[in-house]
Amino acid sequence: MPAFFLSSTKGPPRKKMASKRVAIGNNRISDASEGEYEIEDIARLKAKEYLQKLHDSGKTEEEIGETLKEDAAIKSGTLRRQLADLAELRDEEEVLHKAHRFTPLCVAISPCVRYVVSSGKESSIVKYDISARKVVGTIKRTKNGGDDQKAHHGHIFAVAISSDGKYIASGGYDAVLKIWDFATLNHVRDFKGHRAPITALCFQLKTNCLFSASRDRSVKLWDLDQMGLVDTMYGHQDAVVAINALQKQRVVTAGRQDRSCRLWKVEDESQLVCL
Repeated sequence: MPAFFLSSTKGPPRKKMASKRVAIGNNRISDASEGEYEIEDIARLKAKEYLQKLHDSGKTEEEIGETLKEDAAIKSGTLRRQLADLAELRDEEEVLHKAHRFTPLCVAISPCVRYVVSSGKESSIVKYDISARKVVGTIKRTKNGGDDQKAHHGHIFAVAISSDGKYIASGGYDAVLKIWDFATLNHVRDFKGHRAPITALCFQLKTNCLFSASRDRSVKLWDLDQMGLVDTMYGHQDAVVAINALQKQRVVTAGRQDRSCRLWKVEDESQLVCL
């Protein structure tokens, strides 16, 4: 057998790069872990302080438990309160406005609960100040405005106000989704995509994501931060007449002649049909 097969000559020692990388990686993991522990400690301290405040307020254990449940529901956007039985209206607090020439079709209340926006059959949008008890702005078509007017043409079936109180969205017979500046009522943008009148609008809570429903049987998701269309959802066999959403990107719709309600999970691209 040739001698070179039996040679025991060793080359230069190899550098232990792997061990260094492992060491560096361990240091990074250690640093990250320490940061996580610090965040957890801060959160734990805040939770203890909050619990102590609840105990000091004189609440019972049952009342504290209900308070914590309510706080969690508020944070997740799933809080429900039954207020109708507690509401009392006084005759002197009833304010009547006749700002529309024809029948009002829909209303929306601002997140600050100070303003109300309504739309009517005469293609106008009216903004009211509840505290001042007066009309503070109107969007409407004029006879001398020509075809370049930004206002709707035809009945306005739906209006919605964004959670941050920045935008008003409106839609109706002309199948155009219009976005308005809430403070000034200036026109911001038109979105065209529906092939039939828009029947319902709603914003996802704490976002500028807007859902629209139409007689063309579709549901569309718009992002007003990016000012563009995100998704179009099909499934209803007839006009979609109602829509609503909470904090998660899930929306509930109701059809007309198909007699169905649907829960859409937008991120999963799935839907649950309730007949």
